[in-house]
This record gives sequence, C-alpha cells and structure tokens, in this order.
Amino acid sequence: MKIRSSFLLTIILFSLSSCLNEHLITDDDYRAEVDRKYLERKELFSESDIDLFSVVNNDLSRKEREALKFLFAYMPLSDIADYSGRFFLDNVRLALKAREQTNWGESIPENIFLHYVLPVRVNNENLDSFRIAYYNEIIERTGDFQSIEEAALELNHWCHEKVSYQPADIRTSAPMATVLSARGRCGEESTFTVAALRTAGIPARQIYTPRWAHSDDNHAWVEVWIDGDWKYLGACEPEPVLDRGWFTEPARRAMLTHTKAFGLYRGDENTIKTKEYYAEINTLSTYARTKMIVVKVVDDCDNAIENARVEPRLYNYSEFYPLTEIMTDNEGCCQFETGLGDLLIWANKESAFGFEKVSVVATDTVIIKLGSHAGIGGYYEFDLQAPVKRIPYPDTISQQLKMQNAERLKKEDSIRQAYIDTWMDGREAADLALKLGLDTSRVKKIISRSMGNYREISGLIKTVTPDKYEIALQLLEIIADKDLRDTKAYVLEDHLLNVAEICKQGNCPEDILTDYVLNPRISHEIITPWRSYILAYFDKSDSLSFINNPYLLAKLIKEKVKMAGDMNYYNVPVSPEGVLKTAYSDQHSLEILFIACCRTYGIPARFEPGTNTVQFYSKDRWKDVYFSDSEYKDMQDACLEFSFSGGVPIPEYYIHFTLARFEKGRYISLDYDYNRKVTEFDDCLLLPPGQYMLVTGNRTDESTVLASVRFFRLLSGESKTVEIELRKKEGPAAVLGEIDLNGVFKLDNNVHRLGNYADRGLILVWIDHDSEPGKHVLNDLPLVKSELDELGCQLIFLSDPSSASASYNPGQAEGLPANSIFAIDEDLRILKSVKGDSFSSVQLPLVLYAGKDGRIYYMSEGYRIGIGEQILKTINKIE
Repeated sequence: MKIRSSFLLTIILFSLSSCLNEHLITDDDYRAEVDRKYLERKELFSESDIDLFSVVNNDLSRKEREALKFLFAYMPLSDIADYSGRFFLDNVRLALKAREQTNWGESIPENIFLHYVLPVRVNNENLDSFRIAYYNEIIERTGDFQSIEEAALELNHWCHEKVSYQPADIRTSAPMATVLSARGRCGEESTFTVAALRTAGIPARQIYTPRWAHSDDNHAWVEVWIDGDWKYLGACEPEPVLDRGWFTEPARRAMLTHTKAFGLYRGDENTIKTKEYYAEINTLSTYARTKMIVVKVVDDCDNAIENARVEPRLYNYSEFYPLTEIMTDNEGCCQFETGLGDLLIWANKESAFGFEKVSVVATDTVIIKLGSHAGIGGYYEFDLQAPVKRIPYPDTISQQLKMQNAERLKKEDSIRQAYIDTWMDGREAADLALKLGLDTSRVKKIISRSMGNYREISGLIKTVTPDKYEIALQLLEIIADKDLRDTKAYVLEDHLLNVAEICKQGNCPEDILTDYVLNPRISHEIITPWRSYILAYFDKSDSLSFINNPYLLAKLIKEKVKMAGDMNYYNVPVSPEGVLKTAYSDQHSLEILFIACCRTYGIPARFEPGTNTVQFYSKDRWKDVYFSDSEYKDMQDACLEFSFSGGVPIPEYYIHFTLARFEKGRYISLDYDYNRKVTEFDDCLLLPPGQYMLVTGNRTDESTVLASVRFFRLLSGESKTVEIELRKKEGPAAVLGEIDLNGVFKLDNNVHRLGNYADRGLILVWIDHDSEPGKHVLNDLPLVKSELDELGCQLIFLSDPSSASASYNPGQAEGLPANSIFAIDEDLRILKSVKGDSFSSVQLPLVLYAGKDGRIYYMSEGYRIGIGEQILKTINKIE
C-alpha cells in the first residue's frame, strides 16, 4: 500500500509540475519576440523608480510569467508609470483562473485570449481593480451557462443593473467608478462591459466610430468573440440576441469603425496599421457597405512621396476630423476601407500638405499633390454627403422575446434605482452641514454631485479641521462633477493640505487662484496626489528659484525627462508622479507635470483655452511656455475678431464653425467651448501669429452638409476681422406629412385635444427615455431653450406607459423650453394617426414639428444630434 500511495503521489506531483510548466504562449517565435521586447522594456526603465518588473520571478508559474511579460512588453507608458507589478499579477491570475474555471475557457484560442481577455486596459480609461473586486460575482452570474453566447447576453443584463447612459466629460472613468455612480457615457459603458466580459473569460473589445457622418457625434459599443466570430451588442443595453442594438442602422452609415488589438498582432483581420505595441483593426465591413480607396501622394513634379501621412477626414462638429492616419509606401501609395460617403483626404510630409474632397462611391484612386493648396487666402466650398439611409433590417425577434426582455429591463432599472436611493440625500447632507456649522446649501450641492462617492466626500468634510473648512469647500466646488464622483478622500486631502494659499508672484485675483492653483484637475487626467510628491521630489532651494522664474522649472523638467515617442499610444495622461518616477513622458503629460509643479508652488498655471498653450500667471498677465520648438514663441500675439451679419441660426462653435491653427503640416482645431455663439467671443481674440483655417458647416438634413474652408494668415501684432457666414440651402420647407389635431393625449389624468396646443406650432417628441438616443434629445433641446421660448412653441413629450422604464422620471429633465409637458399617448394612437410617406415605419425617438394646421415640416427618427437647431432652421424657412 505504501508503494502504491507513493506512486500516486508522484503522479500527482508530476501532473502539477507539468501544469506549472505549461506555456501560455506556445508559438516559439512569438514567445521569443515577447521575451525580447520585455527585456528591452525592462532595460529601458532600469533606472526608473517604479515597482513593476520585479514581480516577474521564479516563484510564479510559467503561464503567469509569460502573461506578465506579454503585458509589460506592450503596455502604454501610462500603465508602466502609474500601476504596480502586483496589480497586474493579481489580474493575470484571475484571467488564467477564468480560462480554467469557465465552461468556454478551453475553447478560446491562444491569440484571442492574449489580445482580448488577458489585458486589463480596454481603451483610454483609468485602470482599477474591477476584475479583482467583481470576479466572484461575475463568475457566479455566468457559471451555469454552457454557451459563451448565453453568458455574454446574461452579463450584459448584469451590466445594465449597474449602469445606464448619461453624458459626461471626455475623461474615461474606470469601471468601478462607473459602477459607483451608476452612470456613464457610451465610452464608459462599453469599457465597463468589456471589463466585465473579460473578467468572465469572454473575449471582448470596444468598437468605436470616431465620428458619425450623418450626425455630430461618435459612439462606442462592444464586440464579443463567439465560437470563431465577432458579434456585437450595445453596452448596458441588453437585447434578446446578439448583433442587435439601436445603433445598428446608424452604423450602416458609418465611415469607419475600429478597435485596437493589444500587443504584437498577427491576426488576419483588416488592419489599418500595425505598430510596435498594438494594431488598429478596421471592423467597418461588419456593419456597413464599404469600399477600398487608394491614395497616391506626389510632389510638384509628380514624384511619389514615401512616408507621407494620409488622413481620411470626415466633417463632424464643424471640423474635418481625422478618422485615422496611414503612411504611404515607397511608391507613395496607401489604401483604406471606408463607407460610401464623402471625405476630405488630407496628406502631408513635414510642412507640405495637400487635400482633395472625394465621393467614395465614385472614387477608386485619388492623387494628392503636396503644396497644391498651400496658398494663403484660399477659399473652398464642399457639398458633403453622408452614406445613404437604407431600409432598416427586418425585425425578426418575436413579440414574446421582446416582452420578456422589456420586463427584465424594468427589473434591472429598479435594482439600479434601489442602489441610487441609498446615496446620501439632501436631508442627511444638511444635517452634516449643520453639525459642522457649514453652509447647508453648499454642502448639499457638493454631496448631490458626488453621487455614489458620497462616503469619500462626506468623510473628507468630517475630517477637515475648522480652519480648513472654507478652502475645503472651495476645492470640492471647483473640481469637475466626474472628479467629485470618483476621487478618493486621501487624494483630495493631499491637495487640501499641500496647496499654496498665497500667490507667490504678487497679488492675483481670487478666481485665478481658485481655478489655477487650488484646482487639482489640469486637463482631462484623473486626479492624483501629486502635490506632496512634487514637494518631496525637488529641493527647497530649487523651489525658491522656480517661484522667482518658472522658466527655470520648465528647463529643468525638459532636462530630466526623455520623450517617449509613441509609447503612450492610448493617450492616457501619465500622472505627474509617474513622469518623475520613470523620467519618460509624452508631450501632453510633460506639460501637465509643469503646470502641476507651478500650482504646487503657488504659481497659477494652465492650458490656455483655445490654443492649449502652456501658460503661467505673472505680473498681471499670462506668459507662454513652449516644450517644443515654435517659430512664433517670441512674437507678439495677433488680434482676431469674428463678425456675423445676422440671421438664423447664430453660428455656434463646434456646431457651425471652428478655427484651426497650422502645426507641422496639419491644421489643429482650437478648443473653445462647445456651442459658444459667435456673438459671445471677445472683440479681440489674442492668437499666436501663423496660418489659420476657418471651417463652416450647415447640416441641411441628416445626409447633407454645406461646408466651406478659408485659409488666412495672422501676422505678429496684426488685427484682423473674419466673417462667419454659413452657406444656406435655398427654398421653402417641404411638407412631409400631416397629423390629426383632433387626436387626444392624457395629462394629469385629463384628456387634452392636440389642436388646443397648436396655435404657435407643435413640437412632438415620442421618446424612449432610458435609451441613449432618447437622452440625447433631452440634452439637445435645452441648447435652444431661449429661442423656442421666444417663439412660444409647444413641446409635448409623449410616451406609452406600458413601455416606459422603471427609472423613468420626467422631473429629472432639466433646462427644457418653458412650454414643455410630458404626457401619455395611449397605445401610441397619435403617432399612428400621422400621415405621410416617411411614417410607415419609424424608430424612436421620433421628433416632429407641425404648424398650427397640422402640416408636418420636420421629422427626425432614431439617433441624431442637433435636433433643436434643425427645428429652428425649419421654422425660419416656414416664416
């Protein structure tokens, strides 16, 4: 018996040893390349003060070591600088555990696992411990499913229980922060959902259309790998089946959808470009009709130009946005797959550039001659078409499945709302304020904005000493809503305790001190405790010289930090601490570090609104700091004034016009506030001298844009006036149909006749209030509140209560025009009474404008941005 037991023990130990020594990466050549890149990275950061590479040791299994090497070899600089090796090891172990524990784990091919399960990073979010915190809950939710498809569908319901759509600023929250506030924009919902799917061992990736062609916006959703194929779903928007979502029809009109594959990619999908650390994959053919376009770049003598940068640019937000960039080969050629709309193809090599407007349907090859459009003072007009709107796909989902799914959605809404109801309410916030002797209205507003992060924020308020109460409230009031929703108390405490309370450069206005010294958010980065780190990093003697001359600080930073090229390829800012620890940075993170150092020492500093030039405040004025070469840095600013001759609409920035400045062969749009009216700009807009491009655009419908491009130069010290004039579509508004004004709706349990509200025109909105397109309508209309109030139009938001979500609350809609009411259209009878060729089959949200006679002059269905402005233009044409 002893011999037999010993033999069995030997077999078990041998089996365990074999498992521990199995390769994660079985391809010898690929594994050797990963090892080479890992060792190169390790050597590069050998002098850095980071805790990353030491975690890879012989105590780990071979699979764990290879997984970590793969991640460390290809991760962006932000992850190297700001996260520990232990953090990634914990995530690696759970990824490997899911592969072994789930019913589908063994069916996932090695390359798919490496690119789409193992990585923690999804896109440009801040990383957190989501996989670690939610692993057990997610595995328990999906553990009974044999099918990976069923598990993916179920997990999207879990995601919907946690999060629903709300717009937010462009910093992408980490998944746990998104759960904490129970909300996220599409990029955050999709990042969260991909993280959840990967936690369950399901390969997933975020799909992104950088800009729509038919509407001013973008969108992100999710693809999951199902038995050899990629299928899509709307993140936190569960459907009964895959390959179904409200964005299906808009995506058929897209010009590009793409994703990134983490690491060295050797797959067979259509790659736009394959880089050292990642590949960019074109997924558009999954969603839309496409065509391959060839671009050839030549010089004045028709010689091919190698390594020219080519950008297919799409009109959106009143700029020609680069969807991607591709480099030409030794024959001056490149190609890309795109949708069947219009593009502006831009090419440049250093400062020489050229462009051509192309209609993809009619174009196979376009030749761009660099220098052909370089003349200052040039003016061009473009009539641009989006891909045509196609007949929607037939709805093959049974009514029973739809009803079952709708019931689940209502239950999930109630689960999420029950969590939201646990947040600190106004009464509790007021009690806290009274207990501490603070202004109740200020504390209530702060706590309300903090949402699910109320424990951190209220905890900070409780621990602050009375002498710091006022500055603590100022700090909590100045930071962005998103920062208030996800910043830990210890981070805010670092800024509170280490902030310089006086301006070392003389007397500064209080608003400048608050905005540009106290404020810990500098750009679009997550807030970290950088003040204490910076104070400890630099000698006190150095700090005095920095205060006296901030240019010395800029010089020292440039000497200490090396530029990382394209290593930070996700463009997530490296924290100020991370830059100093690694001594590597991208340009933007380096500039953030300088501003953080200035604010630490009480020197107001910022990115200048518009040009994003780094500036510090001294002797009553802002002074520029350049971290890269600029021929204009010692020149006097020019003065630019916008003029407008009147009419409707009043041009607004990013809606009707943008201004761009020439930098290294491209025009980069200046970043002024969205929807800022031309009449709200200063009479004298101070700008660096140089070449500029003014773009205007007028969306006449969801297919056509009337655009113009004007080039001009600003000289040092010059004053110039540029007129903002929109191209117009001639002719009266067409009648699209008719609505029965005898139709009735219910309001406060009373029946009302539609015609009684039509004297000054009717705007009727049928809306799915919990969907992203529906929420966009509710966000769009407040932008034209003053204009609609002046016109006196009646807005009626209609819905069928049988289909309303459990979280539907009309009282939450803010800023709507004064004549707005929310009413019931039972069984959608009013909607069904609409007559016209376009109304046989419609998608919600549906927005109509009808005159007092019931004639319909405007219609928008489904997903669209800018509805309010389009209604105003329609009314103007009728009048």
